[in-house]
Amino acid sequence: MNASLRALALAAALLGTAPAPAAEPRPASRPSARELTQQLGAVEQGLRGAEENLRFVELQYTQRAEPSEDDSRERRFSDGEIQYLLGDWPAASVLFYDLVSEPRFKGHPRYTDALFYLADSLLQQNNYIGARLYLRELLSLPISSTRYRDALSRFLVVAGRLNHYEGVDGYVEKARALSGGQLPAEMAYVYAKWLFRRADLPPEERLTRARAAFTPLTQTPDGAFRLQAAYHLGVLSVQAGDLPGAIQQFQQLALSPSTQAPQVHALPPGVRRPTTGTSPEADSQRVRELALMSLGRLLYETGRYDEALDTYSRLPRDSESFPDSLYEVAWVHVKMGNHQLAKNAIDILLLVAPDSQLAPEARLLHGNLLQKLHQYDQSIDTYSHVIDTFRPVRDTMDNLLRVDRDPVVYFDRLLARTDASPDISTLLPPLALRYATTEREVAEAIRMVGDIDSGRKGAGEAQDLAKRILQALDTRGLETFPELQEGYTRADAVDTALTHAEAALVRVEGAALEDVLTPGEREQLAGIQREREALGVRFGKLPTTIQELEERRQRMQARVDAVDRNAFRLGYELRSMEAIATSIRKWVDDTRLERKSDPNEEREFLVQLQAETQTLTDLQAELAATRARLMDERNAAATQLAGEQTIRAGYAEALHREHALLTTAESRLSPDAASTLLKAHEVRGRTDAMRARVAAARSVLRTRLETHGRVIREKVVAEQELLNRYEAEVASVTGDARNLVGRIAYESFRRVRQQFYDLVLKADVGVVDVAFTEKQDKTTEIQKLSAQKDKALRELDAEFRDVLVEDGQ
Repeated sequence: MNASLRALALAAALLGTAPAPAAEPRPASRPSARELTQQLGAVEQGLRGAEENLRFVELQYTQRAEPSEDDSRERRFSDGEIQYLLGDWPAASVLFYDLVSEPRFKGHPRYTDALFYLADSLLQQNNYIGARLYLRELLSLPISSTRYRDALSRFLVVAGRLNHYEGVDGYVEKARALSGGQLPAEMAYVYAKWLFRRADLPPEERLTRARAAFTPLTQTPDGAFRLQAAYHLGVLSVQAGDLPGAIQQFQQLALSPSTQAPQVHALPPGVRRPTTGTSPEADSQRVRELALMSLGRLLYETGRYDEALDTYSRLPRDSESFPDSLYEVAWVHVKMGNHQLAKNAIDILLLVAPDSQLAPEARLLHGNLLQKLHQYDQSIDTYSHVIDTFRPVRDTMDNLLRVDRDPVVYFDRLLARTDASPDISTLLPPLALRYATTEREVAEAIRMVGDIDSGRKGAGEAQDLAKRILQALDTRGLETFPELQEGYTRADAVDTALTHAEAALVRVEGAALEDVLTPGEREQLAGIQREREALGVRFGKLPTTIQELEERRQRMQARVDAVDRNAFRLGYELRSMEAIATSIRKWVDDTRLERKSDPNEEREFLVQLQAETQTLTDLQAELAATRARLMDERNAAATQLAGEQTIRAGYAEALHREHALLTTAESRLSPDAASTLLKAHEVRGRTDAMRARVAAARSVLRTRLETHGRVIREKVVAEQELLNRYEAEVASVTGDARNLVGRIAYESFRRVRQQFYDLVLKADVGVVDVAFTEKQDKTTEIQKLSAQKDKALRELDAEFRDVLVEDGQ
């Protein structure tokens, strides 16, 4: 495995090499003056193409003004707003966090909008603490009434989730003042719900304030939240003990939609409805269904069983509350003594929702009803089904809780994972997991663990990314900025084309001056040409056009992708091995009480397993570093190859020496031959001018590189300081979570185990009760038959007494 990783790293390091091209062709014979003129024409044609490419570089990369800081902020705001409207909350929160954390952006006109978008994006990701932080800042700023209402509605939601209520009344009063003394309907509804859920107020005060907030919403016939407010008023009546009043309120809500006043659901433009995201019609239907369920329960509690049955029957069959209604209908029939009808309701419940949370209790009731109907065999089968379903899971949880008595140890095992994320499914059977995760405390504990682990992982990834950025700025230069890199690469291609033109000019000059060269000059020129031709082997393959650059990009990226695919395959194998190691460790822990192995052998095995796990971790880290390097290589695939500038400079220097040698012989030329050289000098002048423009373009790009690099380095260093503080906070929170969350999860799983224990116990008692009842029935029947027998014998004795007396005489 290590050899494979080393090979991947070596392949990545060698990606910069390129196959050696063939040597440039040498003229087979001395060209004529006409042919030399044609060659000069070809050089001029090539220069025109190079001129177009150079002009593109100047227009697109060097002469185009850099966007100002304000333009950059506007573009980032626009990108964040697009992501927000598309519902990509993580991307939107990252973009807006970058904006609002910039001190110079605080005076921007869109700063308050950015704060709102950031807070709402965090709220959509259930990051209530972060959302609360930015919403409080937004509410303290001078903003429009519409934006204030939107922010306050979300702040109330966050306050209810976190149970942080300080300052809310002041915000509400300010919103009421901005709205002309009365809150808009959507704001009033959110505020009323917030009061309804408050746990910090005395019960009487909470009921009074919540009722005062909901009542105005119900008095508007076409109000958008009339039905929802009326339902909450009914619940408040129940909490206050006014059952008759609550029944009357729920009866009004339970009327069919056609008999209710129409409800207008339009909201002001730009305001999103603070509900679960369903349609207004669906919300109204859901309120009616909840009212029917509440009304049925109140009628049951007050002994009005016939009315309760009628109420439950009005619930739609496709309602999510339909299984609950069936279970409650069964109990109404039990209260009325209609055991067969109660059994029929349970039969339907087990048919439509066999895996619901009500199913176990429904089966126990089903068994009891079968017992009362004297269907003993079916009753025992029902109880046995409950026992067979829950007893193995209960025993498994007993072993688990017996092994992990320390909540901290349990928490550590809770985090046993192969993908660096909390996974309690590695500990619990699927059935127990389904019951445990439905408990609010465990759900919140698991979410807390996930948030902490995600924060720790995110901080680590951000630190690695910051180090990579700083390292890239130090070592890669232009490769760090793709746009500057592209411009520099295009300028290099133009420079290569100009060098090819210079080589053509030198060949023309050499052919024109060949007859006037002295033997010593010819010998010296031959040596320089051999040196130049040796350099031309590699120089001839350098790209000179946009098409050649793109072809090289695709070729290099294909080579990197091939190596990266092998790296991905190795990563999959490593993750599979780590999953196997984790499964083995879990099996050892879960079966420790069942096995009778030597503790020393087990300890030695676990030490070896831990060593193998550490080896897998090291290999994964090495592979991750290799893949990161491959990513960098792929991103840099369009840049110049290693030593490309050196090759070009060496080749150009050889051409310069060759030209200098030929220049000394120009005075010996005839006037006719000198005209060709004059034309070559003219073309060279254009080449030198273009080369100066290339140098100027490179200088501009290098200056921009330094500027961008300095700005980014300052930002990265500042973020590193924040990350260091954040990592310290996460480490502190993790230590607290090991004691808090571990105990929450541990106690919750104990409650689930107790729930399973009670189910099995009730089923066991049910089996015994059925057997005892059946025995009693048979005993009663035997006693009845015995009594009938005795009666018949007495009747016979009385009937034949005279005969028996005569026979006795």
